[in-house]
Amino acid sequence: MFDLYAIGNNIPFGVLVADIKGEIHYQNQSCQHILNTEHTDKKFIQEILPGSIIIKVIKEGQFEISTYNETALLNLPIITGNLGMILFFPNDIYHELLSKSPKVIDLKQELEAIMNLNGELVTITDANGIVLRVSNACEQILGVKEYDFIGRSAPDMEKSGVIKPSSTKYVIENKRKITMNQVTKSGRRLIVHAHPIFKDDGTLHKVINISKDVTEIENLQKKLEETKSVLDYYHQELSILKKKDQEMIYKSKAMERVYELACRVADVDATIFIHGETGVGKEVLARTIHNLSNRKNAPFVKINCGAIPDSIIESELFGYAKGTFTGANKDGKKGLALAAHEGTLFLDEIGELPFSVQAKLLQLLQEKRFTPLGETKVVEVDVRFIAATNRNLEEMVREGKFREDLYYRLYVVPITIPPLSKRKEDIPFLVSHFLEIYSQKYKQYKTIDKEIIEFFTDYEWKGNVRELQNTMERLVLTIPAQHIELRHLPKRLFLSPSRQIRGMGKNINLKQEVEQFEKQLIIHALETSSTMREASKKLGVDASTISRKVRRYKINVAKLQFLV
Repeated sequence: MFDLYAIGNNIPFGVLVADIKGEIHYQNQSCQHILNTEHTDKKFIQEILPGSIIIKVIKEGQFEISTYNETALLNLPIITGNLGMILFFPNDIYHELLSKSPKVIDLKQELEAIMNLNGELVTITDANGIVLRVSNACEQILGVKEYDFIGRSAPDMEKSGVIKPSSTKYVIENKRKITMNQVTKSGRRLIVHAHPIFKDDGTLHKVINISKDVTEIENLQKKLEETKSVLDYYHQELSILKKKDQEMIYKSKAMERVYELACRVADVDATIFIHGETGVGKEVLARTIHNLSNRKNAPFVKINCGAIPDSIIESELFGYAKGTFTGANKDGKKGLALAAHEGTLFLDEIGELPFSVQAKLLQLLQEKRFTPLGETKVVEVDVRFIAATNRNLEEMVREGKFREDLYYRLYVVPITIPPLSKRKEDIPFLVSHFLEIYSQKYKQYKTIDKEIIEFFTDYEWKGNVRELQNTMERLVLTIPAQHIELRHLPKRLFLSPSRQIRGMGKNINLKQEVEQFEKQLIIHALETSSTMREASKKLGVDASTISRKVRRYKINVAKLQFLV
């Protein structure tokens, strides 16, 4: 410690020493400047550097790297005295040190060798299409020197004709890989395979393009014919995806097929029949179809057949003349069918429609005309129909609860939305979407731990997307911490039957399931207790047992906010 005090203020980076309780023993001037603590008497790391991991590092004896604003933090355990040291490096110094590491130098050399190994053109761009690296085949194939290529924008190069079309631009817009034919400014023909690289949170990180020059290949014509069919498909996909509605959030192939079908039928006036469990997003899909159609500037009118009392649903749907019945609007009412004129009428929960109203709805579907209550004059409307239900209408027809002729009139273009349990790959993207929506709505900007994403992906959402959405809104509103962790989740999620017997019907490991459940109980007890002894009393075991199991399950006690 003497040497550290003697030389600390002459070191060009920040130095801080703290003990296992978080009490600060030393800060040099650079550290005080970074943390703005020159005129403070705060003595604990939690007060001046919230979220510090130095206590965890001291306990575990392993160094870790973290960040603070634009500064890289190297957290080091000091072997004696239960102390830890934090070194504060500005990012430019940190990256310079990292670039001089023998391992980093070896990796760079290996990457360079791989990129230039087969003579093909390899380019790597960032998420905005800016070229970061290019193989040495650049000048030979494109006629552009390597140093002139790096730093340029792929969309801009497409506009200037260096390459066209831009595979990078397509990947950035559609977040998917593609194989396409390209032509360079010098007239050379390339077949390019473009691949997106994603971060852990699902956002685009980089795009890698591997291009093969096929100009001189004798069978080029055959390959171009094969490629043409692929290109035709992607051109069709592009024309569809350009219409993409922002409300549709998906990654799974199952939902991609649903969306593709919705795009194909959006501009035709055929009746759409949407089926799916409660909460899967039937109304979202209906609105998407409307917004993709040529009726998007006309009204989208929703009528919930299960929410309106049977006694008034006919008058709500078809309207009525003035003075038709006591208590009615004295001027009459035009009804929702007429309100949707030239637009879309969405019949939600169609299975709940009273049998007595079904015949009149059938007439509206078949003839696009109806007679309001108390009127003799027929009203004609131009309406596109979309119906949705979570019930089995075919079974209701057999039971005599739903008209067979109406069922077949509705069942023209059926679209089934799979439950969330069948498209788990959508869950991380939905979580990210809802987190952004509610953080902005309530001005409470939160981040979410990777463990929660994994937990949510494994969880069986009986209420589907609606349940997940409500859970995310509740977490943003009720969790005071800026970073939402697994320990913040409601206890009911851990104790729900779907969680406890997950994997039933597959090969499950009873021992692993029991251990996982025991671990969650211990974590919950520790979070709600002020001491280890209190936690052990809640669980009905000795404190030594809790200590042993904490070590066994590698529970990160440093992150749990209680006094050990």
